[in-house]
Amino acid sequence: MNEAAIEKDKQSAGYNMLVTSEYSLDATAIYQAYHQLWRIEETFRVMKSELDARPVFMQKEDTIKGHFLICYAATLLERIFQFKVLDDAWSTTEICRFIKEFKVVKISEHKYINVTRSSPLITYLSHTFNLPFDNYYLSDKQIKMMHTR
Repeated sequence: MNEAAIEKDKQSAGYNMLVTSEYSLDATAIYQAYHQLWRIEETFRVMKSELDARPVFMQKEDTIKGHFLICYAATLLERIFQFKVLDDAWSTTEICRFIKEFKVVKISEHKYINVTRSSPLITYLSHTFNLPFDNYYLSDKQIKMMHTR
């Protein structure tokens, strides 16, 4: 065994080394940027799983481009909602679940039933933004209010 190489490795054991081309940032800023890389990975995971970006079953180039444009736009809107509206207090999975599962059924001309299962996010949105997401019965006026806010 190469004892010199082993000894050299022991001296740096337990340390991470980041190599970057950024010269204008201090070490703390580089470290913080590195620790945000998981968000990029999460974004691609969400696009593939929650937004069905992959696999693509389309054949025309314009259709494929349109599909990915919609996925990117949806991801952008979800991230803006997550960071700017919800102050990063809720996970992407929780937000996507809310968006996918929020459903109301029209039972008469002006009346709806909210068939969405309650969740902490729905309760938070209802109380924070004074919206009737957690009401069982909804009127036309309440539905319009949720759309316009």
